[in-house]
Amino acid sequence: MLSHHGRQAWVLDGAGARHLCVFKGRGLTPFANDQVMVDLSSSPAVITDILPRRNQLIRSEVRRSKGLAANIDQAVVVVSGSPPFSDELLARIMSACAAADIAGIVALNKTDLVTATQQAEHQLDAFRAAFNDLGWQLMPVCAQPGHPIGIDLLKTALTGKTSVFIGQSGMGKSSLLNALIPGINLQTREISQALNTGKHTTTAGQMLFLDQHQSAVIDTPGFQLYGLHHLSAHEIALGFPEWQRAQEAYGRCRYFNCRHLEEPGCSVQAAVAKGDYSARRLALWRTILQNSVD
Repeated sequence: MLSHHGRQAWVLDGAGARHLCVFKGRGLTPFANDQVMVDLSSSPAVITDILPRRNQLIRSEVRRSKGLAANIDQAVVVVSGSPPFSDELLARIMSACAAADIAGIVALNKTDLVTATQQAEHQLDAFRAAFNDLGWQLMPVCAQPGHPIGIDLLKTALTGKTSVFIGQSGMGKSSLLNALIPGINLQTREISQALNTGKHTTTAGQMLFLDQHQSAVIDTPGFQLYGLHHLSAHEIALGFPEWQRAQEAYGRCRYFNCRHLEEPGCSVQAAVAKGDYSARRLALWRTILQNSVD
């Protein structure tokens, strides 16, 4: 499936033809890149079933979940220094990807803005150990016409894979996709100076192709929040692999179910206090855990 809008969806069949379909019932909610069964004898065509997913990327608040994409090889998280990216949002996305066994790339965009990029790199320092543990790549890029940076390297990393592009509003995701896929003319808008955040430019997840359907990217709406209420504390911890390493080095925490909050005998807290691990990452972990798990 290429994209859906309300109760309608665009579906690509095996011959490369596109069909505008409808789907009915609350129990049938396809995501971008879902494999679906379609009844073409109806007018309009009807999606009748969704095949089992290899994985799925979801964001969830207390009473509502939103599926972003399914059957994904990797996520490309676009960040920048202007406006400043949210490191909490990045940490949340990393946990969601790790729980779904989705590899990742962090695309540090707008690197032509030197001072802002230096600040963003400083924020990313706290994540470098986790990037290494999870096998995530950090790629500096710039989508400015006439002065591209890292575009060919990123395109190579996308080749032969299905990648979901994700990130908060204002990071330049649509401009980056325009640089990767000339001619798609995704809308871009000026950053809201009053709020220092970006205006949403994408209203629904949609699949785009770098080549003859061998390499696909899924563009998702920009957002400012990424809820993890569908994940357990154990699943969120998958995005914080350094906590496991801390316990391997310092011994297990005193309590088997230690949450690394304020418990006595916590090896993670001890490792951070000695400067072996990032205090900012521990602060992010505590905030995310306390706001996500009932």
